[in-house]
Amino acid sequence: MNLIFGPAGNEELFYKSGFKSTLDSAKYISKMGLFAFEYPLTHGIRLSESTAVKIGESFKSENIKLSIHAPYYINITSPNPEILEKSEKHLIKTLQFGNLMGADRIIFHPGSSKGNKRKVMLERSFSFLEQFISRNIKLIKNIKLCPETHGKSISLGNVDEIIEICKINSEIFLPAIDFAHLYAVSKGNLTREEDFTSILKKFKNYKELHIHFSQIEFNNSGEVRHRPLNSGFGPPIDPFLLSLLKNSVKGRVIVETPGTQARDAKILLERFLVLEGKGVKPI
Repeated sequence: MNLIFGPAGNEELFYKSGFKSTLDSAKYISKMGLFAFEYPLTHGIRLSESTAVKIGESFKSENIKLSIHAPYYINITSPNPEILEKSEKHLIKTLQFGNLMGADRIIFHPGSSKGNKRKVMLERSFSFLEQFISRNIKLIKNIKLCPETHGKSISLGNVDEIIEICKINSEIFLPAIDFAHLYAVSKGNLTREEDFTSILKKFKNYKELHIHFSQIEFNNSGEVRHRPLNSGFGPPIDPFLLSLLKNSVKGRVIVETPGTQARDAKILLERFLVLEGKGVKPI
């Protein structure tokens, strides 16, 4: 199978089942047939280096691919030098812990800068990342940096912008495509198989992709909150999975549904296998 599936963080049932630590997460999800996990450092780093090493070892022992979501506080589009300095520190710290944990991907949001044109924000992101790479290349050696598509229209990170950012260095950058975010900023206009395919084809030069999926509530500004699967929100599941299958997409799908992420990842995996078993042919 070209794709592996897994959750972003631990779901509620994990804790209700008596587990207390992410040290137990690898065994919990591997029993569900899930072999990817995204560790959320979205609100900062709150674990010790020794715990980070142990967590990494636990995932490695179960052959689970580990990625890390960097803090939301990162904003590489800001004109404020203090914000850029703090953003660099957050990214460096995330990379340091990524290396300790054996993670191979760091996902981050480029950020936003109110009142600035998108071209200006994009140019600032280029400048920041080019300098960041030159100063921290040793930290990045075994890790891909994955800028993520945005969930709010004000933020940098539409599909074309993420592609441009990744062109800075194709050996270091890998796109993180969040289809819930793209559904939200399109105001729900991502429903057909061909809609997903039109996005995936823009990334056809990448051997692998890093994909986020959930269903999502949105308003005129974009995302409001992620929602569990089959709770009455979009984007729809089957057109998404069929597009992955027909385009022979390789990589991993991380499920970000709140509180049910492992079970929902298993739902996606099982549905994917059903569709695959029906002999869906590549385009």
